[in-house]
Amino acid sequence: MIRRPTFIMHKSFAATLGIFLLIFATHGGHAQDVAIKLLVNDDPISDYDIAQRARFLQLTAKEQPGPALTEKSTEMLITEHLQFQEGRKLGITASEADVNRVVEDMASRNNLDAAGLATALSSSGVNIRTLKNRIGAQMVWQRVIGQKFRREVNVNDAQVDEALSQSGGGSSSGGIKQLRLPLSSGANQKTVAARVAEAENLRARFRGCGNFQSLAKGVDGATVRNLRVQDASTLGSPARILVQNAKVGQMTPPTVTRAGVELYAVCASQTAAASGALDVRDSAKRKIMNDELLAKADEYMKEVRDKAFIEYR
Repeated sequence: MIRRPTFIMHKSFAATLGIFLLIFATHGGHAQDVAIKLLVNDDPISDYDIAQRARFLQLTAKEQPGPALTEKSTEMLITEHLQFQEGRKLGITASEADVNRVVEDMASRNNLDAAGLATALSSSGVNIRTLKNRIGAQMVWQRVIGQKFRREVNVNDAQVDEALSQSGGGSSSGGIKQLRLPLSSGANQKTVAARVAEAENLRARFRGCGNFQSLAKGVDGATVRNLRVQDASTLGSPARILVQNAKVGQMTPPTVTRAGVELYAVCASQTAAASGALDVRDSAKRKIMNDELLAKADEYMKEVRDKAFIEYR
């Protein structure tokens, strides 16, 4: 909930003194130049903090100065304070060493060291602490969401198959050839059985990848497609397992899918690409998990924000 009182309420002398000392330590003793603009569950955000974040966004995101940027900066700082607070509840923090490692990596990607990055930011009016606070909040929140929700997110093979098929794992010359005998929607068992028998006859005529194209000639609706070995990871089960276990020069038994009856011929070694195929699936699985965790993170932050006590001065 958000309240905008004309003065801060329910603050003890000790808490007020703590706020003063925090401002004094953060801003080199110039407390008289800093005004507290709001409290987020008793954590202060000053006009200096807001101005710094606005300047940071102007520099990094090419945001234009004005009331909209001030509001955006304020909202970002509120969110980050809530993230830090949720981390403290779970005993999760971002150490200075962890944050510094990220800063050093960012600096190296810009051909700088950490000191050089701090100098570059300072020359544009941004204190390096502004960047470090942003990094720290992201690190803490990531760990909070992982601890709270990772066990709730389960990704199965069917989800990975669907994601890979939607990504368009495409075709080029190569390692695997697919022959498909189409099935009409709602085909009965007799029709399916006839198509499977037709596929088995084609498999019996297979003499290697050289004659693969000729197998489809004269077969009603038959199509041939070339796949890379890596694209085997996008196939559904059991075709994927059959292809991955086949040797070069072999054709898999027929598999029935919604699209038709399919045969696959392995025409190039999978040894070199097998790890790549697994990497493709692992990457897809991680993306699905991350997407689900992000959705949970958004929902959780809304809950945290609704319960927060935010006082504006």
